[in-house]
Amino acid sequence: MQTEIISIGTELLLGKVNTNVSYLSEKITGLGLNLVYETTVGDNKAAMAETFRQVFKRSQVIFITGGLGPTFDDLTREVIAEVLAKKLIFSRQAMQAVAAFFARRSQEMPKKNEKQAYYIDGARLIPNEIGTAPGQIIELQKDQDFKAETIILLPGPQFEIEPMMKKVVLPFLKDKYERGLTRLHTMHVTGMSESKVDEEIKDLVEVERKLEGGDLRFALVARPGVVDVVIIGAGKNEMLIDDFMAKAKSELKEKLGNNIFGENEESLPQVTGNLLGRKKMTVSLAESCTAGLLSKMITDVSGSSMYFKGGVVAYNNLVKKEVLGVSAESLEKQGAVSQQVALEMARGVKKLCRSNIGISITGIAGPGGGTPEKPVGLVYCALVADTGEQCNEQHFAGNRRGIREKAAIYTLDLLRRYLL
Repeated sequence: MQTEIISIGTELLLGKVNTNVSYLSEKITGLGLNLVYETTVGDNKAAMAETFRQVFKRSQVIFITGGLGPTFDDLTREVIAEVLAKKLIFSRQAMQAVAAFFARRSQEMPKKNEKQAYYIDGARLIPNEIGTAPGQIIELQKDQDFKAETIILLPGPQFEIEPMMKKVVLPFLKDKYERGLTRLHTMHVTGMSESKVDEEIKDLVEVERKLEGGDLRFALVARPGVVDVVIIGAGKNEMLIDDFMAKAKSELKEKLGNNIFGENEESLPQVTGNLLGRKKMTVSLAESCTAGLLSKMITDVSGSSMYFKGGVVAYNNLVKKEVLGVSAESLEKQGAVSQQVALEMARGVKKLCRSNIGISITGIAGPGGGTPEKPVGLVYCALVADTGEQCNEQHFAGNRRGIREKAAIYTLDLLRRYLL
């Protein structure tokens, strides 16, 4: 069943990250639907109409996100109604839901929000429990002009989309379209580049595994500091799929070893935090170039107060000296970005916070500040514990944000490997 995603919003063409695509892609693939296109269109009536006509002619299932708000540039409802030659119908139920949203916040509903109570004739409304824009499911009869069978309208914010998908859209699609079974299992890898992971699992990937009415495939997804190996099993026999996937997981673990830090929803901060908890150990951080990013990653995990003592953002040398106890001599002779200073920062924060482990990061995130001797991307990551010390020199590529993210992830993985 050919499927497409259309993302509406001029902001997406101006650089805003579209997280809806990755979320929807995973859910669509999990249903066994064949996702073939993803298109982004600005808030332009003519461009939207042209895109809708093209997509409705070539695919059966279409997801459309965005453009359901109350403002002048929210045009999705109106344009789809025009393309399908259908009327917009006022829903008293939808109007009550929008009004209740504002009442719960002791706010008066703006007149323009009445726009969100209209739906395309024949559509099924999808309640939005978090926002004011209800979704819609439009089922079309076979038409000589359009191939589309099901059009699903969803709001733009992902936190609004997720409960709507879980409660209404996925059960609807599963009942209507799921013919076989599709299983996805993701193994998270760090400490290896995408090409290195590809090289290590090449023999495993090239083995053809045919299942009853399907097959077993692999995909690699790279993100800062992490490579995801996705196992995709499709077929008609659930036990056979699960058996093949279990064998594939075992083979991946054998080939990649401790470079695999988690599976599916597990994150590196969660996995590392669980290790700290099991070993009844605590950690504290001294961050320079990452400016608290690693502390945020760790404390994003609920319950992290059990093992995270605290952190110091030692961006200025004065803080390194007066708070962490880094010697003036080390700063003068070695420089703030050096192995010696990194170790002294880790020792200082360990002592200051009275933790079992002290960790530090100091480096040059760029885009300026680099020299031939110490280029942009140079980062020192140190770990100091009662059992010993280590400091690793790393060279990360990318922009300022990317270097910071990679440095934080690398250092968190350094802690994970130490705990292992």
